[in-house]
Amino acid sequence: MSSTSRSSVTTLEATVTSKGQVTLPSELRKRLGLHKGSRIRFSIPTSGPVQVEPVRYELEDLWRIADEGPKPTGVMSFEEMNAAKARRIW
Repeated sequence: MSSTSRSSVTTLEATVTSKGQVTLPSELRKRLGLHKGSRIRFSIPTSGPVQVEPVRYELEDLWRIADEGPKPTGVMSFEEMNAAKARRIW
């Protein structure tokens, strides 16, 4: 990985493996708030640069995820909500 900076633009480079995998530079992970298990979205317009952004959950996503698991009795605890979220298959 190499990094250069021109005025307000920082350029980072990484290498693509034979499996098409790339390790995101730590500076980029920090800036996007990415951690192990984080998801990222690539927006690819017909022309212009590709954009990368972290995927953030909307409330509707969390309800859908919770609906996929067994129905809790009573009110869901935070632990049950996190377990429902963890069961999500991407």
